[in-house]
Amino acid sequence: MFHQVKDLQYDVRVSAPDPRLAALLLEQFGGVNGELKAGMQYFTQSTNG
Repeated sequence: MFHQVKDLQYDVRVSAPDPRLAALLLEQFGGVNGELKAGMQYFTQSTNG
């Protein structure tokens, strides 16, 4: 029923690690103003009435 293609949309070449970019990504995912926090707030507010 479903067909999954595991190819990347773009080729990604990483020449060296970038700690600043990693810190920004972590902040957006689970930091104080991140998407995960917003989702958890919406869930908590919806279950509390």
